[in-house]
Amino acid sequence: MFRENTNHLQRSFFDIERQLSESKRKKIRESKEYNFYRLIFKKIKEENFAVLYSENGSRPNSAVNIMVSAIILGYRKGWTIKELLKQIDFNLLTRTALGLNRMDDTASCEATFFNFQNRVLNHLVKTGENLLESVFDGLTEEQLKQLKIKTDIKEVRLVYGNVKYP
Repeated sequence: MFRENTNHLQRSFFDIERQLSESKRKKIRESKEYNFYRLIFKKIKEENFAVLYSENGSRPNSAVNIMVSAIILGYRKGWTIKELLKQIDFNLLTRTALGLNRMDDTASCEATFFNFQNRVLNHLVKTGENLLESVFDGLTEEQLKQLKIKTDIKEVRLVYGNVKYP
């Protein structure tokens, strides 16, 4: 059964940031990992992955935004699955990137992570739809809108003196 993850939006007295000094909180907010959380993690459309889960009353899914973000981080950093899971468990910046606000929040176990990847792959084979690619397409589209970048191609000519170069 599919369920969106909104836990990262619910702050508590036991959040990691609340236990840190103001200078360390500032460092977290200025980190690449916090930017990853804001620009990638929070923008993942989890509902696109609902097709991977049963509509019957079954056990809810693990957080899709955490799983997808973990895949992206793992590839970005060149981590093995074991290294990735260790970083998720013990690295405050990695936990920040994945919206894990409290130390007792869990991302998933190794088996759940592999099961998710297998579901994504099986969906690709069965339907031809690459759900991870759609995440990147959606993120790119949103950032292009925010930055007001036009992607249409225009002819550009360089002119030096009287000579035009196509």
